[in-house]
Amino acid sequence: KIFYRRNLPHINPEYSYYFVTFRLFGSLQKEIIIELKKYYYTNKKIILNLNTSESLKSKKLYDLQKKYFGLFDGYLDTNKECINYLCEPRISRIVSDSIKYRDGREYRLNCFCIMPNHVHMVVYVKRFDKPFYRIMQSLKRHSSRQSNIILNRDGSFWHEECYDHLISNPPEYFNI
Repeated sequence: KIFYRRNLPHINPEYSYYFVTFRLFGSLQKEIIIELKKYYYTNKKIILNLNTSESLKSKKLYDLQKKYFGLFDGYLDTNKECINYLCEPRISRIVSDSIKYRDGREYRLNCFCIMPNHVHMVVYVKRFDKPFYRIMQSLKRHSSRQSNIILNRDGSFWHEECYDHLISNPPEYFNI
């Protein structure tokens, strides 16, 4: 599928660069998530009700999504009260190896960054042998199993949904 939706819309055309962020399960408190969603949906409704051109609405929605992601990412970066398993060197190695394993197989890895509670990566996908969400599902499933073994725990390791953003032009690529 080129387009699918869970909580976020996902647009996945082939021959494209993607900025992907995925985070640990429980890495943000529910109150923060509720506050962020309320902000997003309130502003989205305002934009959709504007008496203006569809292209201006699209631009405003795109800007809102960027702002929403920035707020979300800011909370992840500054949240000291959350789970931070990725600080553990053995866990970050598992995640790093899982990301690198798919390089040249399912995507071309351009760069990645492992933070204490989330991961950012930029990949180029030439052709999908399987949908992008399946690639991420496989990466997260493997790293989750291995990490839970080391941590001697059960249960969800990663939040179920990734944030993936189609990079639309070279300036945006270099900005990311």
